This record gives sequence, C-alpha cells and structure tokens, in this order.
Amino acid sequence: MMNRRQALLAAIALVGGAATVPLPAWAYEGTKGPVGRFFSGPEMALLAEVAEIMIPATDTPGARDANVHGVVDGLMVDWAEPQTQAQFRAVLAGIDGKGPRPFLALAPAERAALLTGIDIAAFSGKRPEDQGWRRLKQLIWYAYFTSQGADPDYVAVPGDYRGDLSKAEYRHLVEERR
Repeated sequence: MMNRRQALLAAIALVGGAATVPLPAWAYEGTKGPVGRFFSGPEMALLAEVAEIMIPATDTPGARDANVHGVVDGLMVDWAEPQTQAQFRAVLAGIDGKGPRPFLALAPAERAALLTGIDIAAFSGKRPEDQGWRRLKQLIWYAYFTSQGADPDYVAVPGDYRGDLSKAEYRHLVEERR
C-alpha cells in the first residue's frame, strides 16, 4: 500500500510537476463559487460531481466540501500549461457526452457506472488518448489529500525536510504556522 507522501509524489509527477517544488499555500485555496476562473459554471458543476463520486463524504469531508473542484480550477489558471488546460476541458466534455444524457442529468448510479467504465478503460490499456482522464484523476486526488478538509494538520509548505521529526515537534510546527 502506498503512503501519503508516495501518493502525493506520484500525483505531482503524473501531472507533470516537479516533486521537489511544492505548490505555494495560496494554490490550495482555489476558486470559491459556482463559476470558475478557468472553468465555466457547468464545467465546475460537472467537475465537482466527478470529484465527489471519486471521494464521497464519509466521516470526513468529501471532495466537494474540500473544494477540490475550486483548487483544480485555480490550478488551471495559475499553474497549468495551455495543453493541460485544453486536455482537462476535453476530458470534462468527453464525460458529459459519453452517456445517453448529459452527465448531471443521469441518476447517481448511472453517473458512478459511467465513471467506472471510463476508469477501467483508461487504466487497463493505458492508451495515449486516456492520459487526460488519468491526469485529471490524479490531480483530483492530489487536491483532496492536500486539503484542509482531508487533513486539518496538513501544512502545504512546512519548510525543510527533517526525517527525524517527532510527533510532538511536528504538532508544534503546525501550530506555529497557523
């Protein structure tokens, strides 16, 4: 099983980032509201629902409550290259056009089944045309697991690496930064 650090490094590498350069703290705020700075209102609603299906609310907040869609939207403006922006827009359009009706008009079970089919296809053969879904999925997971909702103690840029940090020292550093 992959630990949190390995998952984050893999996610960053998959979306083309450098694992040694973490995102600045402001990047985790993302866009607030129904219309994004990059994505349109309907695209934001679609992205929020896709992320929530992937990471539903349980005893911890789901992707929607953690504003994953807003973080992804903010990253499209502040971080993504034009080809990544176009790729993610195309992925959302593909999801919306894949079913018998627009994605948000489908019943919840149909939405989940559609995403499951996309996921199986994208990860089974690793076709180049499926790279967009794989990248978007990794970015959704990255945005969630680095959010305050997923881990209230997470510090986006905690400073220098110290492998010998005790739990008490870590908590002290977290409180110092708040």
